[in-house]
Amino acid sequence: MNQSKNRRFLKFAIVGVGGFFVDILVTYALSQFVMVEVARGAAFWVAASSNWWLNRQFTFSSSQQERPLKQWIQFLSASSLGFLPNWGCYWILMNSDIGLATSSILSIDISTWWPYLAMVPSILLGMGVNFVLSDRWVFRLAATR
Repeated sequence: MNQSKNRRFLKFAIVGVGGFFVDILVTYALSQFVMVEVARGAAFWVAASSNWWLNRQFTFSSSQQERPLKQWIQFLSASSLGFLPNWGCYWILMNSDIGLATSSILSIDISTWWPYLAMVPSILLGMGVNFVLSDRWVFRLAATR
């Protein structure tokens, strides 16, 4: 990656951390009124929308000239595609013996933390897919200027 793309990736990652907190907060708030699975589903769309807006303002600021509604729909589509490897990786990690094996190797019980630790590679994988789709499709014109 060139320096410009590295800078965009770093900004994209910073926005993603903010989106993670939006996701958690919205899930928590909505779960006071609906089942947590429903809250989690709604929170994804809120977090993805906030990430689109922040990436538009911060990461790909020259993209503000583009059509926002079309760009928002493209970003939500890209985020949905990025969610697939994210969830797939998480499912594999949660349904394998990797957490148990890691506990044995380290001689500590990580079972309480494993659902959260398994999120890390999953989120990173999803973020990589989301960045490539955002950089090459959603905000393409802005990135090439």
